Amino acid sequence: MSYVFFLIYFIFTFLIVNYLYLKVRIYYRPLTYKDKDTGKIVDVHKLYEPFQAKDNLSYWKMMIGGLIFFPIKFIILALIIIAFMIHLRIFSIFYKNQDTDKSQYQKLSKIMKFYNYLFLLFSFIRIEERKVDCKDVYKKYLGPDYDFSQKKYSLITCNHIGYYEVLLNMYLHACGFIAKLEVSRYLFIGHISKSINCLFVNRQNKESRDEIFDRLYQRQNLYMEGKYFAPLCLFPEGTTTSGRNILKFKKGSFYHLMPIMPEIIHIDKNSPYHIAVGAQNLFFNTLTFFCFLGTKMYYTFLPVIKPTEYMYKHYSHYGKEKWEIYAEVVRKIYCEIGGFTESDLGYRDSEDYYEAMVKGKFDYEEILKKN
Repeated sequence: MSYVFFLIYFIFTFLIVNYLYLKVRIYYRPLTYKDKDTGKIVDVHKLYEPFQAKDNLSYWKMMIGGLIFFPIKFIILALIIIAFMIHLRIFSIFYKNQDTDKSQYQKLSKIMKFYNYLFLLFSFIRIEERKVDCKDVYKKYLGPDYDFSQKKYSLITCNHIGYYEVLLNMYLHACGFIAKLEVSRYLFIGHISKSINCLFVNRQNKESRDEIFDRLYQRQNLYMEGKYFAPLCLFPEGTTTSGRNILKFKKGSFYHLMPIMPEIIHIDKNSPYHIAVGAQNLFFNTLTFFCFLGTKMYYTFLPVIKPTEYMYKHYSHYGKEKWEIYAEVVRKIYCEIGGFTESDLGYRDSEDYYEAMVKGKFDYEEILKKN
């Protein structure tokens, strides 16, 4: 009987891992075209470098790891998500004011931190805090007399690589997020995101995009005044990268010129499979990671950033409006302290790159204009 069970286990897992490999290998295939003017062969991956996969996908490493780790990880992590969802649902029945009542929020934060710690633990993701000396960089952009004693902030900002920094921030801060509307409809994740009072925006609807600024401003003020206890964490790039670039920041985090607390996330570059999503499909990227033992994530909390007159005066060339100057200064700080490379590509470019990888569709002339 045990032999039959093992055979079924082997065949089922073998088929699943091969299916995943077929789904993700398209992100690693060569993608080139011949320039019409110069005759040179151009690598499309390099043109969309901020979203390009940075690891080398090995079929045999994925297959061996998948046969050992995939079913175990999948079952354990699925159970954790289901338990988390049920616990949140029960909690929401008895506690209706968990964001405005301090004692209720403390109970909620313990639940969030516990389950997200478990998820990171059984994903075999080790987390480690890195300390950095950033005073010189801050003084360069915010002024030589910048006040480092400021502790109050309206929201947390973080560079965006995929799914696991969301879990990390829920573990560290018990926070909510601004997410695209589709997230609210995801199986399990949708219920969890609504239970922790995330704000949802329909990227395809201008009215929804405009409305989110008012809702965000209200949340920022309530949190600053101590009337709301759950902080928000925003990813100002607006989409995921491969973890080595910082894209142009969207205005949401900076539009109201309120203080923020920046957080920097790095992933282990020597890992056999990166958890950075880039332009890949998030679902298949996450399942593929189940085929590998684990990796390491590093996080760094930077001092609170508050806009200053020095910043507006000395970096006025960064934008016409104050929020543009603020956003670009914060991006420069991220890059200089975190060792990232700047890129002016964005969400739409990520979508174009995805289309190019999956369907082989790309516009030569449009790519050249952007680069």
